[in-house]
Amino acid sequence: MREYALRLGLDLGATLSPQEVELVRSHGTARQFERGTVLARQDSPATYLDFLLSGAVKTYQTHASGRESVLRIHLAGSIIGLSSLTSSGRWDATSVALKASRTIRISRADFVALLESRPALGLKLISLLADRLSDLHFRIGELQAQAVQQRLAHVLLSLSRADPDDPRGGGDIPLTHEELSQMINARRQTVTSALSRFAEEGLVAGSNRMVRVLDRDGLENKLCG
Repeated sequence: MREYALRLGLDLGATLSPQEVELVRSHGTARQFERGTVLARQDSPATYLDFLLSGAVKTYQTHASGRESVLRIHLAGSIIGLSSLTSSGRWDATSVALKASRTIRISRADFVALLESRPALGLKLISLLADRLSDLHFRIGELQAQAVQQRLAHVLLSLSRADPDDPRGGGDIPLTHEELSQMINARRQTVTSALSRFAEEGLVAGSNRMVRVLDRDGLENKLCG
């Protein structure tokens, strides 16, 4: 899936094969983004997609109240901007680079043409959308029925999973307490308090901008309440 989902059963396997990546590359242009750069802004005209070659990108929605909800964290190999394929023609979320990132940017028209000419690519896209829908159903249903500590344990377990394309990674979560709270629909102060309790129990360590998971088994026990 190449993006972190809160539903732990969804894997981090590659979205496209190396051959399909080269196909996208031949129809798109290389782009580079520094940390904090916006790739797409919510409600702006959606005319392109980005295939993430390296780095990490966060997508989030801003609600009418001004509150933000983090939707997902994209890893290298993820496709960003699928809302460009919807009938609205506008981004449904803002995408921002969490670290220096490289992408292949391809226009909506060229991507649609690729899908029409390559049925296998279309099937992979359907699978990706189904995984995202499964994650959304989990957030709306099971996750929202849980207490904050359980929801936080879920997101920490998800974001600390080992990346099969980066065996040196895993364990460290480069998100602030505010961003973690946006992922689980909780107040930042409540998340900070829960993290402090987890740290006292030896489950995590870190600061406001980095959380390191030390004991996955202990966090999994938190899922039971």
